[in-house]
Amino acid sequence: MSVLPQLERDLLHAAERRLTGAPAVRGWWRRRRVALVIALAAVALVGAGGCDLLLSTGRTVQPAFVLPENPTVGLGQPLAPSLALLPMRVADPAGGPPWGMRVIQTTRGLVCVQGGRVVDGRLGGLGIGYAFKGDGRFHPFSPADAISVDSCATVDADGHAFQPGAPAVVTADGLPLAGENIYPYQRVHCDLPDQEDWGVRCPQADLREVAVGLLGPDAVSIRVSAPQTKLTVEPYGPDGAYLIVLPAPPHANSGTHGFLGRKAPGTPTLTVTYRNGSTCELPASRPAQQCSPEGVERSNGPPPTQAQVRSAVHVRYVARMLGAPPSLSVRTAVRVARPAGQPAPGVLVSFTARVGAPNISSGYDVTLQAHAVHGCSAPSLIVAQPTQSTIAAGQDVQFKIPLESNCRASYLGRVFYVSSSGSYSEARQSDRADEGPLYEVIGSGLFRGRGVSTFGVTVARFHISVP
Repeated sequence: MSVLPQLERDLLHAAERRLTGAPAVRGWWRRRRVALVIALAAVALVGAGGCDLLLSTGRTVQPAFVLPENPTVGLGQPLAPSLALLPMRVADPAGGPPWGMRVIQTTRGLVCVQGGRVVDGRLGGLGIGYAFKGDGRFHPFSPADAISVDSCATVDADGHAFQPGAPAVVTADGLPLAGENIYPYQRVHCDLPDQEDWGVRCPQADLREVAVGLLGPDAVSIRVSAPQTKLTVEPYGPDGAYLIVLPAPPHANSGTHGFLGRKAPGTPTLTVTYRNGSTCELPASRPAQQCSPEGVERSNGPPPTQAQVRSAVHVRYVARMLGAPPSLSVRTAVRVARPAGQPAPGVLVSFTARVGAPNISSGYDVTLQAHAVHGCSAPSLIVAQPTQSTIAAGQDVQFKIPLESNCRASYLGRVFYVSSSGSYSEARQSDRADEGPLYEVIGSGLFRGRGVSTFGVTVARFHISVP
């Protein structure tokens, strides 16, 4: 199955820049029963002191969405050299296994940060408190746990990435740092600040203030300022990686700070200094303090010209098309065409790519505009899902575009090339129209930007009449 979400859902949630993945709201009786069972199991394991009770290795945390076996499709596969942990180790305020991190890079140009506790050279979470039912074991993290659209950055032309992370309240087990690609039921079964999912607050003793991220190759120092803490950290490696672990601020288990820009008394501020002398803060209280990717190039270079991408396009109507991915249909609102897997009329568009799409931040797409409709209602615009695989120059590309009905209509079509120049992750620091996941860039360009007929670089235009 494809790990990329359907285009309609992604466009509707583009402003929020994340998929819906929050745990379902449970009935009060279910929450109390779960909380009681976990609480009984956690009595002897409260806080990080439970680390002494680790007896064996537990089950590995499995990803919610399995990455495609083909490394050129979707989010890609993790590159083996990037699976090693960075050499930095950070002590926990209450003792036990240290904290560590790794920077995972995929074959499709994503960089994903994963943190946690380290046992025997492996990264994972501890079965203490409300994590893993308090089983007292060490649970390794899978690299795929960290690979998802809304938690990874993209690499620049030099292989660097920018993913700044402000201090956040997490549990001492380390599970919140595994990544976004895990099932809701695998997450910590207590509520962190600004959460109301389980009906029981995470105990104060189980909380830590953790900052983890990437600042780019030009970051030289991070000054940590909190009421009881003053220290300076030197970022590690070409990506400017950092991991900071502090005790949580007082009463962190009873407020709603740390989310949506709210700071609580005692929340640390990270002041980053770059090689050119500029500084920024995490979290930033105003736009001027936001960190920018010094030493990381947002763009992968200028887009190709129309002369470079121009190619002959072959188009035909298919009365019963199978295996067509959902497309985006627009009348006065946004909605999805007939689901994939069901026979449907459609349009088959094929061409030879003259310019390659080497990573997840580049690709091709097709739009269909209803030109004349005879006797029935047709969408004013249909947008195909963009290509979701690596494309080489000279490779044949095909689009299957389902139609909502087989009524007689005439469509004006356009094939175009598009690229993104920014990070995929929520940590990106601007709302530039050309920044973000490819589907966001397309949505912004088609519906809020330059328009359907001019957005992107045109490969070819065509006309087709549906009988």
